[in-house]
Amino acid sequence: MKITEDNFIEYIERKDEDALKFVIKNYGGTMKAVINRILYLYPQDSEECLYDSIMKIWDNISFFDETKNSFRNWAAAVAKYTALNRLKQLTRLEPTLDADELTIADIPHMTDNEVFNGFFMELISCLNDEDKALFIRIFWNGDTIDESAKALNQRKSNIYNRLSRAKKKIMKNNPEYFTGRNKYE
Repeated sequence: MKITEDNFIEYIERKDEDALKFVIKNYGGTMKAVINRILYLYPQDSEECLYDSIMKIWDNISFFDETKNSFRNWAAAVAKYTALNRLKQLTRLEPTLDADELTIADIPHMTDNEVFNGFFMELISCLNDEDKALFIRIFWNGDTIDESAKALNQRKSNIYNRLSRAKKKIMKNNPEYFTGRNKYE
């Protein structure tokens, strides 16, 4: 019997490795995106964290309840908490400073906004400087198309076209974040 969206959980419970491949193929991109958002300072550990997350799904599939959540959301939550645990381990392993040498600037205080900022900058890194500036102006600073067109002395249609091309380029260069969810594939 072929493994599908309707029966893959049953096959995972039976410990069928083909079901695990199905999970990796269909949900691995989402899980990797979640992990990369958390471990963006430690990219060398994100792949191992993904494997650990998949193994947690494999070992704990009995805890999945489809009446409470979709499998995609549950898998993303498993990946999130696995990555957070890995981040805690990694930050504990980093050398500490002597209290006399410690300044406010040395104290790590990553907020959700800073984590998202790192992820956002990673996404737009494939754009040229002009398109990066436009993307930041509109999607980070919240400027309108009209405000951006006026500030850049360009027509609104030109701004829309640049944004459209930039979005396509971002999706093309970061397929792990957009697989199966866009018309540009």
